[in-house]
Amino acid sequence: MSAADLKAFLSKVGNNQAIRDRIHAATGVDDILTIAQSHGFSLSKPAVLRAHGEALSQADDAQLQRVNTWGDALIHCFGVADSD
Repeated sequence: MSAADLKAFLSKVGNNQAIRDRIHAATGVDDILTIAQSHGFSLSKPAVLRAHGEALSQADDAQLQRVNTWGDALIHCFGVADSD
């Protein structure tokens, strides 16, 4: 998995409410990988976790306060905003 693969998946997430809802409901990284795979993306767990950790380390307290699930953390940290 490359950074481009992750960005491509997150772009799809950002443009698709149904996928975003599934991501919000994710309970862990394995759920995220399954969702990505079901949409034709091959992401690796170590690469997603590294990117996620890096993004979390740069988030401010207000951003972190809005995180309730692992899926929320992925969406917020990688800049995929809800459209509603």
